[in-house]
Amino acid sequence: RPKKYSLDISDHIICPSISTKNDLIEIYKIQPEKITVTYFGIEKFENIKIINNYINIQKPFLLFIGARGRYKNFNNFIKAYSKSERMIKDFDIICFGGGNFSSEEINLFKKLNIIKSIHKEKNKDDQTLLTLYKNAKCLVYPSAHEGFGLPPIEAMSQGCPTFTSNHTAVIEGVGSAAATFDADNISKIQSVMEEYLFSNMKLDKLIDLGKKQSMKFSWEKCVNETLKVYKDLLY
Repeated sequence: RPKKYSLDISDHIICPSISTKNDLIEIYKIQPEKITVTYFGIEKFENIKIINNYINIQKPFLLFIGARGRYKNFNNFIKAYSKSERMIKDFDIICFGGGNFSSEEINLFKKLNIIKSIHKEKNKDDQTLLTLYKNAKCLVYPSAHEGFGLPPIEAMSQGCPTFTSNHTAVIEGVGSAAATFDADNISKIQSVMEEYLFSNMKLDKLIDLGKKQSMKFSWEKCVNETLKVYKDLLY
């Protein structure tokens, strides 16, 4: 297969997480010494101001970012949300990126009786994303599989409490600074969200831990580590 062939003929492989490295070793039988992990950096949103008159913020909201299909587990998240009268009463959901809602998604929202609670952000610019990070009650990132997962760390850097799956690559990024759950267990997603959303003390702790954790990831560090791989190969 093309991917296997590319891996075999490469002089070295750079990947974004230890989890991905382990997959390469296990699935493609790549020798460990041929692989280097360099973590991605996060967007700093420098010189970008939040939108003070952001019209889509009607009530406190939970933020979901990016694609929603397959392993991203969006459906499990909204099913967990729909089972909680407290969450429906107190919070809406705003989705950023990932394209428009499909007819299947809209039908599911209707079936779960939460169609009025879920909103799709039409803008795709960094100013809107920053505004959402700054105003969200939390980011929910229920992905069941990732190579790494940048949005949770990006959210943390902006003081947005983060709830994630316990997938190994995601945990590599968020460390102990996120509220985590089994992404396949809807009841567990619900209980973790309720546990943290209704405790300002726990949310404040996540904000503090998240800001510290996000400082470990910069593009400068990523660039320097990547350049070192090239230099080691050349010399």
